Amino acid sequence: VMPFTVKRPLIVIPAWFSPNGDDQYDFWKPKAIQETYPEAVIKIFDRWGKLLSTFKGDEEGWDGFYNGKPMPSTDYWYEVTIHEIDKVFTGHFTLIRR
Repeated sequence: VMPFTVKRPLIVIPAWFSPNGDDQYDFWKPKAIQETYPEAVIKIFDRWGKLLSTFKGDEEGWDGFYNGKPMPSTDYWYEVTIHEIDKVFTGHFTLIRR
């Protein structure tokens, strides 16, 4: 018998994204969450706390739209709930439109 430790996968939260249709950074979601925590629940809020989007870790992510309209360039807040490890990550990121 040999003891060993299994480390939790690192959750990497993007600081920005740019949904401009160039197939690079067009969706916002934590990196590698699809493979590690597909059942994670991700919520996106505007600066006043209005819920703009909810999706799971195995989905594509947020495209920067709300009710079919593009949201402006500014900061948005996230809440990532991972039930498997009983953790909630919160913070903000920037949507960049050019």
